[in-house]
Amino acid sequence: MVTGLRQEVMPVELREYLFAPLAGHILAFAITARERGIFSGAARLTRVAGELGLEVTWAAPEGYPLETGSCLFRARGEAPAIIRAEEMLLGVIGKPSGVATAAANFVRQAGGRIKVVCGAWKKVAPEIRDELRRAIATGGAGIRITERPFIYLDKNYVRLLGGVEPAVSRARAYDQERVIAVQVRGEGRPIAGEAEAAVRAGAGIIMVDTGLLEDLATVVTAAQQGGWREKVKLAFAGGVTPAGLEEVIAAGADIVDVGRAIIDAPLLDLSLDVEGISV
Repeated sequence: MVTGLRQEVMPVELREYLFAPLAGHILAFAITARERGIFSGAARLTRVAGELGLEVTWAAPEGYPLETGSCLFRARGEAPAIIRAEEMLLGVIGKPSGVATAAANFVRQAGGRIKVVCGAWKKVAPEIRDELRRAIATGGAGIRITERPFIYLDKNYVRLLGGVEPAVSRARAYDQERVIAVQVRGEGRPIAGEAEAAVRAGAGIIMVDTGLLEDLATVVTAAQQGGWREKVKLAFAGGVTPAGLEEVIAAGADIVDVGRAIIDAPLLDLSLDVEGISV
């Protein structure tokens, strides 16, 4: 038997060993922005912080405007919880804040000249759908093509029902009051004729879903010459970027549906930093 020697029992977990000298100490930390943007994800941030056992001392509200160095969250807790917070909390708000920022940039650039919407939240995984939809709205963009009750007929509805006229007519027969929005792509006939047929059948929103500005211009011209321009809203979608927004406006669209340029926005650059220790 070995005597006179002290054997230290190593903790099972590395962090437990590293932070043993800090046991009982409470640390304060802050999350700050490293670039300009719009904060989104406030409710989930506070909830996850609580699940980590942190005491939240201040939290910015949803939609809080951020400058470089702006603080958006402060909390306190023990060292292991702080490290877990760094691993989890930035991920909770980084993507939503990036999406909100991209949406806000489009809305700011549009300057009220065109309605900016983003329906791409419907195409993301269900587990993140709600938070990205909220982020789009936080940034000021629409999450629907219109705020009025509506029926949306995309390309597959049109194909399955045999064309825009039967598709719109059937939707109109179902509900006389709701706005009928329908995609036109120039399948089977020139796109201007397809759009006019949709209007005659009762459509109130024509979505030019080709991504081609010449198609939008063709439909706008047909609407003006045909006397039905004031009867409908004209929407445009397909690869719209900030650089291309001015051309969409100039072509005469009332609504632009921005997809990847908003929903695929990068994470907003954020940092979590320990600020002090107390006994």
